[in-house]
Amino acid sequence: RHIVDLNMPAGNAVVGDSGAAHKAVLAMTNGDLIEGRLAGLSDDEIILKTSYAGVLTIRRVNVKSVSISRSSDYIYRGPNSLEEWTLSGSGSWQFRGGALHSKSPGGIAREVDFPDECVIAFDATWRGAFRAKIIFFSNDVTSPNPDAGYEMVFQGNSVHLKKCGSNNWLGHSPNAGALRENEKARIEIRASNKNGKILLYLDGEVVGLWEDADVAAGKFGTGFHIVAQDSSMLRISNIGIGEWDGYHEEVPNQQAGGGGRVFRGGFEFGEEQSVEDESEEEPAEGRMALVNGDSIEGEVVKVDGDDITLKTPFAEVTFPIVRLKNLVRKKVDMETVKLYKGDVRATFEDGSRLVFRFDGVDGDKVLGYSQHFGEARFSKDSLSKIEFNIYDKKMESMRLRDEW
Repeated sequence: RHIVDLNMPAGNAVVGDSGAAHKAVLAMTNGDLIEGRLAGLSDDEIILKTSYAGVLTIRRVNVKSVSISRSSDYIYRGPNSLEEWTLSGSGSWQFRGGALHSKSPGGIAREVDFPDECVIAFDATWRGAFRAKIIFFSNDVTSPNPDAGYEMVFQGNSVHLKKCGSNNWLGHSPNAGALRENEKARIEIRASNKNGKILLYLDGEVVGLWEDADVAAGKFGTGFHIVAQDSSMLRISNIGIGEWDGYHEEVPNQQAGGGGRVFRGGFEFGEEQSVEDESEEEPAEGRMALVNGDSIEGEVVKVDGDDITLKTPFAEVTFPIVRLKNLVRKKVDMETVKLYKGDVRATFEDGSRLVFRFDGVDGDKVLGYSQHFGEARFSKDSLSKIEFNIYDKKMESMRLRDEW
């Protein structure tokens, strides 16, 4: 009864659904986030295949929204300790609360078995301006200035990219206003040393696209670096590095010269050319957004593996789920779950966060009951933290928060 937080050694967790092309994240009415692979849909239920609890049948009335993105087989998930990193320069990086912290200039790096086309994603939190360098495909993890790979430099709300060991900057520098307006972001870099394309996403939206015309002459290694450029406080967490299939969504508006388009018919869901004088507004209510900037109106007929079938005003059409950015269902009256004394809050390695009634432990499983989906058996290896006594205000000050 007096336990506050329990950190779990989730280093051997299987993250994600290996082989799945998409992942779905359900935002629940109580603030929970449930990640998995869509396995079925009805007016009353959403069936999700998860890596931590198998198949969950989730009550539709508890689901606020469903977002879709491409999944990745992770090569690295972390950070897990300071020992797995190499300090470079005079940095004072520390590891605490499951995150890397810095408050003086310097770098930290590690070897990663990068595929030719990869996704690098992490959560960044900072104070003041975001001033960091992210280096990938480098040949020397002991130096913050390797002579091979790519260097992405964040200077407040501007972002620059160049090849390491060179003073030639690639392309233009996009204006990333979200970095100025906030002090945290989910940053994702998609890079290919096959065709030279490098994309930058902030909180799921693409803001930058560069192309290295001379990629064939490049030198590439296995180093991944995070370099703090000043003494501002910086926190890096939830790092995931995995494979990328080379597909990318709409290019940033400032580069494409046009905005998103409304789906009119003709079921082509590939990459689109820019269109002038089109609306940049969000899709109208009841329409689902596509990754190429279009939107589509339709009723979900079925989900089959990584494909979804919609009945639209024009015809019935089947296409890959990964071409959707969100999923719109028939409106229902939302319900918020009740609060129970035995509730705990669990954080999983894939980023899912759930409140459920703690019912005990059975071997390598944690037993629990959620009002979202009923009884479940959670893999202990998939858990990174469990918080107890979550409604006791007296214990809030004792929790292991990610403080500066």
